Amino acid sequence: MYAKISKKGQITIPKPIREKLKIEKDGAVLFLVEDNEVKLKGVPGVQAEQLAGSLKKYAKGYVPLKKIREKIQDEIADETAKEGLSD
Repeated sequence: MYAKISKKGQITIPKPIREKLKIEKDGAVLFLVEDNEVKLKGVPGVQAEQLAGSLKKYAKGYVPLKKIREKIQDEIADETAKEGLSD
């Protein structure tokens, strides 16, 4: 099956493949690179939530996703405010 890559480097996984891998709207995809080939493994939504943060013991500094999102929102707000001041 063929999928075109968007300008942002994104693809849509065709429905028959999503169904076969049991990937639903809250699921995820695990990319495995072996011998210059990419393999996809479907991760159902419940499992994706259970896996969240499971590698934090290997990270030098674990930061919850909620904190990252808050930081990004703050930075966007700061940049927007600065742009408003320069007009």
